[in-house]
Amino acid sequence: MQTIKESLDGMIEVIKESEQFHRYRDAREKVREFPKKEKRLMEFRKKNYLLQNSDQSIDLFAESDRLMTEYQDLYQDPVVREFMDAEVAVCKIVQNINRELIACLEFDDVLVDDAP
Repeated sequence: MQTIKESLDGMIEVIKESEQFHRYRDAREKVREFPKKEKRLMEFRKKNYLLQNSDQSIDLFAESDRLMTEYQDLYQDPVVREFMDAEVAVCKIVQNINRELIACLEFDDVLVDDAP
């Protein structure tokens, strides 16, 4: 288990040194210079997270559209937009790592085979 922890720590350091993470960190600091923008952005992120992880039967596309309309001003703000774009870039790194792990450990076969 210690070897896994050491490897994970190394991977975290590599991610933190990546161009994508530096961009994210810089964008996060820039947003923090504008407390009102930051507050609105955090509200949006929370609502979006809750929507994406809801266990209720909802029309995800309709609710996503409604949320985008409600926070349309955020998408037009260059400081906030840079943060969101940078955050997505870091999330894609994490998603790719997860995808590679699942594939290499053959969990994807189990998940696909067990699908109804």
